[in-house]
Amino acid sequence: MKFFDFLKPKVALILHKKKVGLALGGGAARGLCHIGVIKVLEKHKVPIDFIAGTSMGALIGAVYAAGISVEEMERLAANTGWGKLLQLTLHAHGTFSGKGFFRFVENRIGKDKFFSDLKIPLRIVTTDLKSGKPFIFDDGLVATAVQASTTFPGAFVPLAHRGKLLVDGGIVNNVPTSVVREMGANFVIAVDAVPDFEMVEDPKNVLQVVGRTVDLLLKKVSEEGRQTADVLIQPEFDEDMWHLDLHKAKHLIQEGETAANKMIDEIVHRLHIKE
Repeated sequence: MKFFDFLKPKVALILHKKKVGLALGGGAARGLCHIGVIKVLEKHKVPIDFIAGTSMGALIGAVYAAGISVEEMERLAANTGWGKLLQLTLHAHGTFSGKGFFRFVENRIGKDKFFSDLKIPLRIVTTDLKSGKPFIFDDGLVATAVQASTTFPGAFVPLAHRGKLLVDGGIVNNVPTSVVREMGANFVIAVDAVPDFEMVEDPKNVLQVVGRTVDLLLKKVSEEGRQTADVLIQPEFDEDMWHLDLHKAKHLIQEGETAANKMIDEIVHRLHIKE
């Protein structure tokens, strides 16, 4: 009888083990904060069973799911500017081709890398312009999915794929908590990379005006994902951070670490992690 009493808590722990999902939101350059969040989760041995990503969250999620280390991601972030991601094109639908993002991902995780090849199950959120509905990638080439999810409409040419016209997933689901739950996660850590406070200074140019407007709209779109996450991590940037600020990579990653450290005790406690 004592033997069964000994086993009971261990069996209960196995049966009730949390499946952890990581929902990485969009936010352009601010999405580099995801690297800092993942760094803290790794340090505290938080298991990641599933990942869903939107826009820059899709890019970071794809690279991490493919097995690229946090250290390597930090190095890549510090040495990657928009010049390596943007590719000019002559097209009525946009100024840039999304092929720059495709090649960036392909060069980092390997050519012809399919979703089935990833070390962590991944879903990537995009928006179908024709139907106005989400299109979730769960198969095919990972680089194609990232290209579609990072295709900001108006700037980038939409991606024609399987009879759909795909653009940035942030339009329909910028913090994809629901997507990672559908994958099987019953404990979701969501990361919202869009600032949630009043601007420090007035916009300096039209790009910042547009950027701020987009952020306000994204906050509305993100509300459900924020509210339904088990834990929400949101960096509190100590200065105005804009969509194109890739040159602030080190600072953005640090902001992700800071935000994750504020929530890590709760995460560790709720997942019963022994460090």
